[in-house]
Amino acid sequence: MNKVVSKEEKTPEPINYKAKWKESREALVLQLKNHLEQSEHHKAMATKAQGAIEVNDQLFMEEDNIES
Repeated sequence: MNKVVSKEEKTPEPINYKAKWKESREALVLQLKNHLEQSEHHKAMATKAQGAIEVNDQLFMEEDNIES
């Protein structure tokens, strides 16, 4: 579909790719920061869960061995 452009219509403004990249880059840097922070949080929580599993395995496995 071709658009007929009259002489009175303005030509489109040129796109400022550098400004668009600057805006996009700022958003990406913020996303990266947030994901890295979440990664550290999830790593810490995984370590805690792993420790809880190990401690409880030792407690209950020793208990099972004593009863056997």
